[in-house]
Amino acid sequence: MNRDDALEALELLRRVVRETRDDTVLQNWGVIWMVHACTNAAGFIATGWLLAHGVRTPPAFVALWSAVCGGNLLTVALLRRRRAGARSFVETQLWAIWTVFVAAVSVCAFLNYFMGLETLFLGPVIAVLAAVAYASMGSLMGRHWYGVGALFLAAALAMTLAPGVQFYILGALWGATMFTFGWLLHRARRRRERSAEVRPQIV
Repeated sequence: MNRDDALEALELLRRVVRETRDDTVLQNWGVIWMVHACTNAAGFIATGWLLAHGVRTPPAFVALWSAVCGGNLLTVALLRRRRAGARSFVETQLWAIWTVFVAAVSVCAFLNYFMGLETLFLGPVIAVLAAVAYASMGSLMGRHWYGVGALFLAAALAMTLAPGVQFYILGALWGATMFTFGWLLHRARRRRERSAEVRPQIV
């Protein structure tokens, strides 16, 4: 094999890997992210509402976020049931990133309470953890996710300057970013489905 053939084969392999990665995400995550954008944004806004009405003890927040996370898992189970194929490496990494994020937020919430800190301190911490999660996704799904991480870091700063509305800021940013990317992924998936329908079959 000469150099030109080797380069052509390498480019073909890169294209196959890239499209396989994208197809996995498009197949499994577009609609899920749109739903989770709404549920998580509602959870953050409800958290801000509880804090504004003087709630500071854990039970109300534990109940709220148990319902949100339970609803998210139910959504994944229902939507994944209609999808074919095994979970790929990339999808496994996405699961790992978000599982670690949820666990880190939960631990920080309890540490915040046990250390006697104001509950309002937690919002910027969640935003920073979200920035780390989105940046981690950047290595899997493209550099634009690093920009989302930067947005959450900027939001963390804004939340420290306006602590009374920090969870409203977090909810609005979370809903806007995740819904936008979910919609883009879903639209790309539908476009590929339409192109596959009109693609001539080789027999």
